[in-house]
Amino acid sequence: MSRQKNRYEFMIALRFLLKGRGQTVLIVLGIAIGVAVQFFLASLIGGLQISLIDRTVGSAPHINILPADRIAKAINGGKNLSDNRKVLYEERTEIYSWQQYVRELKLDSRILYAAPAANGSGFIERGTSVVPVMVKGLTAPDGLDIYKIRKKTLSGNSELSSDSALLGKGIADRLTLAVGDKFFLRNNKGDQMFLRVGGIFDLGAAAGNDLVIISMDMVRSFFGIEGISVIEVQVKDVFAAEKISKEYARQYDRVKLESWQEKNRELLTALRSQSSSSDTIQFFVIISISLGIASVLGIAAVQKQRQLGILKAMGTTDRSASKIFVIQGFLLGSLGSVLGVFFGLLLAYGFVAGTGVNFGFEINSRTLVTPLVLAMLASVVASTIPARRAAKLSPIEVIRNG
Repeated sequence: MSRQKNRYEFMIALRFLLKGRGQTVLIVLGIAIGVAVQFFLASLIGGLQISLIDRTVGSAPHINILPADRIAKAINGGKNLSDNRKVLYEERTEIYSWQQYVRELKLDSRILYAAPAANGSGFIERGTSVVPVMVKGLTAPDGLDIYKIRKKTLSGNSELSSDSALLGKGIADRLTLAVGDKFFLRNNKGDQMFLRVGGIFDLGAAAGNDLVIISMDMVRSFFGIEGISVIEVQVKDVFAAEKISKEYARQYDRVKLESWQEKNRELLTALRSQSSSSDTIQFFVIISISLGIASVLGIAAVQKQRQLGILKAMGTTDRSASKIFVIQGFLLGSLGSVLGVFFGLLLAYGFVAGTGVNFGFEINSRTLVTPLVLAMLASVVASTIPARRAAKLSPIEVIRNG
């Protein structure tokens, strides 16, 4: 019985919509345009944010573990600092017992890579040209994987050998160096190392493209580094880096940890502002959709008073009368939402093709489903206003007034 009743209410709702097909088409188009705008904005801003994050930290460590600025050291022979009245604060520029940190970090399922690195600054000499460079010593494979060197290599190979170096595109272009060319690397003490270009990479960032990468052991030996300069960590969820960093900071008291979020506060503020502006626009789009549906169905409730009065006189309950309008709202929201996502996809692909932007749209289940669900909910909620009006309609008064 209830199935037959539901079918009856559905058929009446559908008939009302088809009877006023002009209004139906307009409201469906209105919903579709609103959903298309929502989908386009969410996908555009999501894609832009992913692109910005990837350019900022996609080929870089998410967490840096650095030597503590000062390490408390007992100087009166006691086993503990509390045994000594005097404490010497020793400046540290290196991490010595780094193997233990790396082993522990690699056991964490949230971490992709953890690798030691040694840094130094020197000069490349080639002919009469002398160019200052930052030299980074990495290990394979984790150290290279953090910087996506294999993926970012333009020419040559990404192998670390005892006589070759990997050069950033900026340095290679400035000195017109190609794969196989040879050059001198000099440190601040005047020591020289003769190297050849094994590969040229492009990290997509100015600072990264001025790097010279050689093996970590070569950097430690050449620059006289006993320990290492930093432990570089990349995590699976880039936005979880700060939380993970703070957790390990409570465990490790002889080093300091720095997440990418701490160094890029302005970028995070800009991303939050983008998200807030997108949410605000989507909120007002939903309000517009709701008002449009409420208005159209409200007018329909007035126009269909006679029919509703006759239906009620024939035994249609108040609940059934109100459900007719809720079903109309659901049908309008469903059809408009599906068309809106289709229009949004066309708009997104047309925008990419027409403008040639160098970032993609974030098209996933969230950006597809959210506008659909919101528009359908807004449609159903908006339809409750005329539904209540229909429920209160008195068939005697309608028939008496004609």
